[in-house]
Amino acid sequence: MIRLTMARMRLCLLTFWVASPVQAHSLGPDFVALSAAVLPTTVHIRVERGPLVAAGIQQMARDFSIPSQGHTQGQVVLSSGSGVILSASGTVLTNHHVINGAQAIVITTYDQRRYQATVVGADPRTDIAVLQIQGDGPFDAANFEAGAPLAVGAWVVAVGHPFDFPFTVTAGIVSALGRRGLGHNEIQDYIQTDVAVNPGSSGGPLFDVEGRVVGINTAIFSPDKENLASAGISFAIPVGMAIDIGTKLANGEAVTRATVGLSVVDQPASSAEPRQGARISRVLAGSDAEKAGLRRSDVIFSVDGEPIPSATHFRRLIQSRDIGIKLRLGIGRAGRDRLIWVKTEAASTMGETGPNRAPQAVLWGGLSLENVDPKELEKRGIALPSSVVGGVLVTAVAPDSPAAVAGLLVGDVLLEIRSLPILGVDELLATVENHRVVLISFWRGYNRYLAALANPVQPD
Repeated sequence: MIRLTMARMRLCLLTFWVASPVQAHSLGPDFVALSAAVLPTTVHIRVERGPLVAAGIQQMARDFSIPSQGHTQGQVVLSSGSGVILSASGTVLTNHHVINGAQAIVITTYDQRRYQATVVGADPRTDIAVLQIQGDGPFDAANFEAGAPLAVGAWVVAVGHPFDFPFTVTAGIVSALGRRGLGHNEIQDYIQTDVAVNPGSSGGPLFDVEGRVVGINTAIFSPDKENLASAGISFAIPVGMAIDIGTKLANGEAVTRATVGLSVVDQPASSAEPRQGARISRVLAGSDAEKAGLRRSDVIFSVDGEPIPSATHFRRLIQSRDIGIKLRLGIGRAGRDRLIWVKTEAASTMGETGPNRAPQAVLWGGLSLENVDPKELEKRGIALPSSVVGGVLVTAVAPDSPAAVAGLLVGDVLLEIRSLPILGVDELLATVENHRVVLISFWRGYNRYLAALANPVQPD
């Protein structure tokens, strides 16, 4: 009887405990206050790119019996992206690929005000661009102050416009740091996160839990290449790199790259040396690499403890570093490992994006034209397909000229005239002789376009 009574007592106590009010406990961090603080510092970016077939080309094609090559699209192409306000004056930081090839840019702030915007500068090697809002400020600038070093496992919050759902907040953790070799941009030092980032989020900020910008979202991994969507793997440009490039672009300064003054090639693994690396093929005279004692045929296996599996990895790592810092290189020489300290220095400057007319430019149809030069394209943020050979760059367009009427813009690259590839300016001028109207295929942004230009050189 006693045991039964005690059992009943325990049951009674258990029942009483279960019936008591349950104390609520948070299962994770609360981002309500953080979201309210950072949302006004972000913007929606709408980009208008011209129609694949320039306005009026169909009528001109009919008038002059020009083949249309099957291109009938005439609509304006719209896309969207994200950005973060860099200063109260209205400069905005975003991705180069968001605004590449834009004819018009409209920015919407969190309070639903809309403004036109212009491109201040762009750097395709890091995928950074700076815009200027055409409107009176002040605007709510984000917090770019440096905080504690970002660590794997730290909570982060992204703001963007995935699939054009405006001002969407998502959260996750830092999955990895220093990701490279992803095949997107030349200079890479990505933060990997599991934050939900989708098309339309590019250029948007990544915040830490204190509301400081720690990165600019720029890429996602998706196993479905046809229908891109979040797979829990996204990448952001570290804020140090983004703010350095963005500030230089905003101030009209040249964008400099870090180098150590040497060239490298791949060193594959072998039975004698199972490690992959980057073998030095050349050491520049007077460089810090020469001063540090690095030699041709040395094999670089690590930088600051990070393994170097290839020459490309080494170049991208060096270019992502600041100028004037010391790096610890782990090298192999004559079968022995060594540690050598080397200082980064500035490579040749680049990054100016203004449409300055060069003295060697050739004039035709209101266009100022130059032969395509890879360095010039890089400075202007123009990325041509790898299949393109040759081409002619438009460096200026005269107002009210035939070229302006045809819709051509500074930065367009002329690829074909009447279906014939253009290898240079001289070939272009020879091709257009004795044609009253010329059908031009050109590259702008990420697409080929068509334009019909009334040839100022009249037929005999």
